[in-house]
Amino acid sequence: PILWAVRGTSAKQHFLLGWFAGSLINFVGFFWISGLLIDFGHMSIFLALPLTLLMGVYQGLSYALWLVLLRWLQRHSAVGFWLLVPVSFVSVEFLLPFIFPWTYATGQYFLIPFIQICELGGVTLLSFLLVMTNGCLFEAMCQWRQKKARAWLLLSTLVWVPALLGAYGWVRAEMVADQIQAAPQLKIGLVEADVGIWEKEDRKKIDDNLVRHQRMSMELERRGAELIIWPETSYHAPVTFVRREGKDVIGRYRIIPRDAAQIPPSDSVPPEHAVEDRAAGTALLDWTAPQRGFHTPLLFGALTVQDNPDNQSPRHPGRDWLNTALLLDAQGQVLGAYDKTYLLVFGEYIPLGHTFPIFHRWLPEGGDLTAGDQVEALPFGDYRIGVMVCYEDILAAFTRELAAKKPHFLVNITNDAWFGETAEPYHHLALAVFRTVENRLAMVRSTNTGVSAFIDPNGRILSQTKLTGAETLLESVPMMQSRTLYQILGDWPAYLCILFIAFLIFQHRRTRRQLSE
Repeated sequence: PILWAVRGTSAKQHFLLGWFAGSLINFVGFFWISGLLIDFGHMSIFLALPLTLLMGVYQGLSYALWLVLLRWLQRHSAVGFWLLVPVSFVSVEFLLPFIFPWTYATGQYFLIPFIQICELGGVTLLSFLLVMTNGCLFEAMCQWRQKKARAWLLLSTLVWVPALLGAYGWVRAEMVADQIQAAPQLKIGLVEADVGIWEKEDRKKIDDNLVRHQRMSMELERRGAELIIWPETSYHAPVTFVRREGKDVIGRYRIIPRDAAQIPPSDSVPPEHAVEDRAAGTALLDWTAPQRGFHTPLLFGALTVQDNPDNQSPRHPGRDWLNTALLLDAQGQVLGAYDKTYLLVFGEYIPLGHTFPIFHRWLPEGGDLTAGDQVEALPFGDYRIGVMVCYEDILAAFTRELAAKKPHFLVNITNDAWFGETAEPYHHLALAVFRTVENRLAMVRSTNTGVSAFIDPNGRILSQTKLTGAETLLESVPMMQSRTLYQILGDWPAYLCILFIAFLIFQHRRTRRQLSE
């Protein structure tokens, strides 16, 4: 429809119509951001809506730039329009940075046979084929109006492209299903305690939140879980007891030290509510232990802290605060830890905030965390766990880097509570599905609220929680290590499109130079 709308118009009209369409798509798709700004940014609706619109207008530039580039290429090259459409679209989609990254093809996440091709060229390859088919349909309509026989050839793409995609996907999905069946299985349980932002920050509820996680973990242990996963920053306690690396004694800390070597477990059974612990005089070490009443290995998210004299933070100078995933064995020994590498702008850090401290006063809800400096898979017995925190699971390049560490499966611990009962948790899940196909690894997603899920290496969502309510999930996860073409070559379809456009521009300039001579 957008190609039909801009036919025969000027470059300016191409830009404006594309900008309008792109802005509308992004504003409607990301309307839930306004709720985030109102509820948790403490903004009025009169400020939140314009800011949401501003983000939509920025991300809508992709359609404007695409159509202008397409018009230029159409007027200055002899290449078929059906090819110029996807080449220009994929190039702009790949190059323009988004605040919340998404691609045209991610809407196909539930069509399992058609997304299998992503193991070859990522989501960009699927986007290319989708947009190419649209370009063929548009050009066929134009040819049909001119009563040209070539219209039938173009229309045939509506049959053979989906047919080839479906056939490839069906064959590959069956092959991968056999590999899943033959792979060793690890029984993993995840806890979604339905802890919203207000519950998470309310000091009167923090203790009950921990008790809830402990009791739900006990249930998973009874059901045979070999590993239990809690969400991002799910561990909150007024104090924590830790033995640090190189130390023999257990110390008491307000925040977990980054060099924690052990967080001792407790054999005491957690009560229904934390107030019962106080009434019974339960030792603080017992009721603040993450592994209380169970000894199954635990992977959980928490804030950690370390000294860093170079940190010029206006809020905590000389110290790094990190968004960390910690892996404990049955005795509470720390097997490994991963610090979130890609921080969320404004949510976890404020650009230039250390250079201009006033920015932190202007944006008091903005975070000031330090990013991790390396990507690493965590060792777990004979296996390796690839951990992604928050929105890192929607970053294809990051997941490729993590997959190079040869994990046996992926884990995403995240906190979608910021977005409430909106479409965002489902958007997040849809974007994450493609990482499993691109890397042929299963993924376990554990969220504080929202949609936790198990996804197999074919991109099938095996089980998921509801949008609200505390739940546990338990599944057998295949321990696989795969090497896909996408892992080796990355987004080669996008690179080829960019190179092709560069060649057309070079060719056009050379032709003009020859004519002028």
